[in-house]
Amino acid sequence: MSLFLKSSSAARRGLILLACFGSVLPAAPQKRAVAVMNFQNVSGSRSLDYLRTALPESVSGVLAASPEVRVVERTELNKVLKEIELEQSGVIDTGQVTRAGKLVRADVLLIGSFSGNAEKMTVTLKAVEVATGVVLEGRAITAPLADILEQSGQAALALAASVAGGKTGNLTVLSNPDGAEVRVDGVVVGKTPVVEYRLSAGKHRVFISKSGYKAEEHDLTVRPGSVEKLSESLSPARKSQTLSIGVGYQRVIPPGNTLQQGNLIVGHVGIAFGKWMVDLTYALNPSWDHSYPYASSFGTLTNSRSYLQNSYLLGIAFEPFEFQYFSPYVGIFGGYTRVSDYELTGSDNTSSRLASYDLLQLGGKIGIEIMPRQLVSFFIEGRYQYFPKSISRTTRVSQGITGGPLSVPGEINLSSLSIGGGVRLNF
Repeated sequence: MSLFLKSSSAARRGLILLACFGSVLPAAPQKRAVAVMNFQNVSGSRSLDYLRTALPESVSGVLAASPEVRVVERTELNKVLKEIELEQSGVIDTGQVTRAGKLVRADVLLIGSFSGNAEKMTVTLKAVEVATGVVLEGRAITAPLADILEQSGQAALALAASVAGGKTGNLTVLSNPDGAEVRVDGVVVGKTPVVEYRLSAGKHRVFISKSGYKAEEHDLTVRPGSVEKLSESLSPARKSQTLSIGVGYQRVIPPGNTLQQGNLIVGHVGIAFGKWMVDLTYALNPSWDHSYPYASSFGTLTNSRSYLQNSYLLGIAFEPFEFQYFSPYVGIFGGYTRVSDYELTGSDNTSSRLASYDLLQLGGKIGIEIMPRQLVSFFIEGRYQYFPKSISRTTRVSQGITGGPLSVPGEINLSSLSIGGGVRLNF
């Protein structure tokens, strides 16, 4: 019996100590309760009336995922909404806000309105503190009807830090040129320049886009109480499909010393699909010198010879990498080439055609396009022209003083390297 009393007394003392210790522990912070009121339709279209409840339902669902606030259930809210006559436009009456907040047992009311049409809608959100009637923060979202529910939910989620009294920072976004649309975590926040847009502290994704320019995306950390600045120079966007017309020049560098260096004038039309381009090229080498000296009874003479080359080629190119102001590319080509051999005769520089040859030409190319797919772009390109078949080439050799020069048959291959560049117009 004595042991039982001692055990009971010890247990009571333990419970008392536990209660005292618990009383000095800090209480867990209470999340602020947010009530999302029915939105006001100021669009003038009765067909959009369903958004008066559809928007707050969507916003409530997104806010419920926030760890910073507690959302008043819409089912509970609907029971007392009929008793609330809260004007949601113009000046917010503190008495009305206080009465509404008490009825729905909320610390903050999220009041909204919408206007516009299905192509372009604007939703305005205001977070109003019940105790003071002060607007803690507001947001305006503009988007097509198909996206307005998601955009509004994300905008409300961005308000959660301010509503909860949590840590916030500011974001300033600049662009060159101005007028680029800025999205933060998928929500349109305006067009540049965006100045000191309030955000909850932490990581955010910023997306900057403007028609005709390449979109840019950044991951950014907003520090509490700071102003984070993001400045972006937008580069012109590449068109996914373009028609191009171009002209260029190539310096032909043949191997050996039989053929001299030549001038290749190139013109092409092409169609680009994404990173691929197909083109039809005409190439002209008007005078490809292959003159040579030979000995005769009258001394050393020169047999003045040149090739006239006309090529019709079909090519395909691929751009493996895409950079801001230039893109490298590689490609192959092939087609038909006609080569005519001319000899310069007489003192008046007249020429006569000795022979013509029809050849298959194959090859590869590598180059860089500068300002790719813009209205005007430039390219630097190297090519290798390969001819599977050689052509005949006769030369003269002296027979000494006993006779005239003798023609000796031979062959020559026209395969060669070339390097050059040009300009394109892209449509």
